[in-house]
Amino acid sequence: MRAILITLLITLGISCAHAQTMNKLIQTREFESRLAKEAQTIQSIESDFTQVKYLDILDEKVTSKGKFYYQKSGKICMEYAQPVNYLIVINDSRLKIVADGKKSTMSLSANKMMNQMQDMLTACMIGDLSKMSSDYKLEYFENARQYMVKIKPVNKAIQAYISGIEIYLDKKDMSVCKLCLSETAANYTEYEFYNKSFNTLKDETRFSIR
Repeated sequence: MRAILITLLITLGISCAHAQTMNKLIQTREFESRLAKEAQTIQSIESDFTQVKYLDILDEKVTSKGKFYYQKSGKICMEYAQPVNYLIVINDSRLKIVADGKKSTMSLSANKMMNQMQDMLTACMIGDLSKMSSDYKLEYFENARQYMVKIKPVNKAIQAYISGIEIYLDKKDMSVCKLCLSETAANYTEYEFYNKSFNTLKDETRFSIR
């Protein structure tokens, strides 16, 4: 189980060392209200994504590309197409990872840490912060075009895997446009989401876990 958790975290990212200049948001009520309202209208998301991984043991950054899919509630699929094929599926309380043609599946409900990971990933990928527990400290920032939510785990067990998260949301539609996940200041991953479509997903078979 620990090995699968580490694999998931490494793949999804390991707060971002190069955060954009933003002003701290003191009054958060309007932001939280708008975010919750927009999240209620989202039934599904389809998006292209680019992942850039920075590791201090490598001289070059590692870039991957693929497709991201989300369906309410709790269904996430990330299909990596470049440079290698890789698949991550979360469907309610089940997780599937397919790498090098080998499939691993496990239950999320049997492990508190994995349950928290599911809530955190949902928050990160679609901007739904409603399930974030007291194990995380949240701060809010903004500039002319974006909001940024900085998430720092205060639970030591979570800190062992992740040091910080930054979620960037487009002010036009409150969708996630950029995500930064860090293990350390030198080891972190950036995601950019583009070509987004909302509430158009028809094929549910991509979320199948068998």
